[in-house]
Amino acid sequence: MATEITTAAVLGAGSMGAGIAALMANAGIRVHLLDLPSDGEDRDERARRGIETQVKRRGFQRPEYAERVTPGNTEDHLDRLAEADWIVEAVFEDINVKRDTFAKVDAHRRPGTPVSSNTSTIPLETLLAEASEDFRGDFAITHFFNPPRVMRLVELVQGPDTRPEVGKKLRQVLERDLGKVVVDCRDTPGFIANRIGSFWMGVGAQVAFDQGIAPEQADVAFGRPFGVPRTGIFGLFDYVGLQVAPHIWGSLLGALPEDDAMQNYGVTESPQFKELLEKGFTGRTAESGFYRGRDEVYDFEAHDYRPKRSYEVPKSARELVESGTPEGNYAREVFRITLQYCCDTAAEIAATVDQIDIAMELGYGWKKGPFALADSLGLDVVASLYDAPPALLDAARAAGGFYAGGKVLGTDGQLTDRPAREGVVRVADLVDNAVIVAENSGATVYKLADGVGVFTYRTPMNSSTDDVTELFTHAGEWDLKALVIANDEERAFSAGANLPRLAELSGPDGDEQARKTTIRQGIDGLHALRRAPYPVVGAVRGVALGGGLELLLHTDASVIHAETRVGFPERSVGLFPAWSGPVRLLERLVALGVPDAHKVAYDALLNVRPVPAVNVDFWRDGDRLIMSPDHVVEQALELARELAPGYTAPEDAELPLTSQALEYTEGSETDKAIGAALAAVLTGEGTATEAELAERQVNAASDVLARQENADRAAHMAKTRKPLNN
Repeated sequence: MATEITTAAVLGAGSMGAGIAALMANAGIRVHLLDLPSDGEDRDERARRGIETQVKRRGFQRPEYAERVTPGNTEDHLDRLAEADWIVEAVFEDINVKRDTFAKVDAHRRPGTPVSSNTSTIPLETLLAEASEDFRGDFAITHFFNPPRVMRLVELVQGPDTRPEVGKKLRQVLERDLGKVVVDCRDTPGFIANRIGSFWMGVGAQVAFDQGIAPEQADVAFGRPFGVPRTGIFGLFDYVGLQVAPHIWGSLLGALPEDDAMQNYGVTESPQFKELLEKGFTGRTAESGFYRGRDEVYDFEAHDYRPKRSYEVPKSARELVESGTPEGNYAREVFRITLQYCCDTAAEIAATVDQIDIAMELGYGWKKGPFALADSLGLDVVASLYDAPPALLDAARAAGGFYAGGKVLGTDGQLTDRPAREGVVRVADLVDNAVIVAENSGATVYKLADGVGVFTYRTPMNSSTDDVTELFTHAGEWDLKALVIANDEERAFSAGANLPRLAELSGPDGDEQARKTTIRQGIDGLHALRRAPYPVVGAVRGVALGGGLELLLHTDASVIHAETRVGFPERSVGLFPAWSGPVRLLERLVALGVPDAHKVAYDALLNVRPVPAVNVDFWRDGDRLIMSPDHVVEQALELARELAPGYTAPEDAELPLTSQALEYTEGSETDKAIGAALAAVLTGEGTATEAELAERQVNAASDVLARQENADRAAHMAKTRKPLNN
């Protein structure tokens, strides 16, 4: 591991503590999970229950990773803290409980061991009021978000006494080993995400109450046009749980000064909140909250639920705020007040505005944070919302934007370089001065100064069009030391083949020759890539589906984000994987000695449900599964350079066929026809060469797409992005 943290300890086995322990276990770290001793024979019962809960909630990427977490208690097992390279406190949000925990930790840890708190509201200086000098030097706040496996944001707060090497080590383990995005926060109540996010939620609810805007009306207005998740504000209150909202707001309001604007939006004391809480309507923790199910909403005039109403708003936030409609006026006011607060508090909570934006994007699911959103609306338009624009907004207008010229606005009002994240490589920056080796409308191949090539898609979601596969056929001609397939599209390594093109060629009246040419070119392109005289490495994140997974299977090795969704959805679009996915998958399973390899491959190739890459068992020893999607490009380049000296391309495969009857017995006749077509590729006597298997795939895939039912399936998916189960 880059950080040399092999063993950790987590104190507190509640939802957050056990979730953090599971996250660490996913990264290969061994964890001691300690909680208060339980009454009865099993004194470790609280910690053991926390582990079991994480298994049920899929906090562990694989159930067996739970074995990396050892349960214990804080009376019998404090000596285990001496084994830990990092200790995380995640106990109850009570200052006295936390200080007592720190005293125990300090008495048992090895000198110099980093200690961090997962507190969400208590400032660092308050936490350390009674701590020793050495403890203060080894201490920081690492605020995870729930659930830790899913939420990428971690807020890092370092104190004036925190040793630089401690902060560096924590940042490295958080970003590289655990795959998080660290936001640097100043030591203030609520830090960044909860400070700004709670304010926005409070404003959104209070303005709706004041303007007579219904919950579903508010959630539509300050929803999709602003890039906010479909839960909106009231749906988010329900998700959080209305019963915990008074504690969150109470804690923040108690910690903030009387003149802080948050004091004006203590919505949990409003009649509306009190009415729901008195009735036990607490959101997802009960049968209802602001909403009941998907179709009903609480009416505060009728004091009962009613059917939700439908509201239509412009897709553009700018068009909405200028519309003069009730929804537009509501959204305008919520954005105006929220941005004012962001500008007024920015210097208090962060050094640059992008830290606030990242916190809202990763902590609350906004597509763009408030400052990036202001830039997209147009700063002159935003300034017109105010009688006297905030000073930071005026500074942004003078600078050309909150983001301008590749820089970001500091909270002091000056443009500055964006904070760098170690090892995070943007492909656009990487190839900025590189030589173009080959290109067409589908992709570009660059050559870096050291001779390593970078293949980048130009297509939506990195789909493999005919132009892409045609470019692959020339891979043997490129003068490269190695090739990395990478892109800045975080959502997809490759989402697969060009489905509209396949749909166009399908059906009884489709052009059979053109259909076979498209299938053959995909096979030939990936074959040429595999046989190139240099290693090919994938930088894989997002999704690798269908043809994208087939491409991945043709690499020599790949660096793969462990949560990448991989799979073969082809059956849902009317065909089977036919770009030698069956060949490469069977080849791997045979090499791994998997029993009944043909049946295992057959089932995998017809299973349309993608799974996380970490749950797949056909990766090779040379493949690297890592926790951070942001470091796959860096590590793929490193791996390619390691493989280049003395590289020899793999030989073509000659694989055994199976005489076992392979049959798909589920679903419709369309599904069974697809299963029969794939079976025709894998079954027979003796062995088959790669060329023979390619011919089988071309003919079988073309024949299955010639069926009208399969063509209908492909066309429906291309048009609606939803499967047709005909």
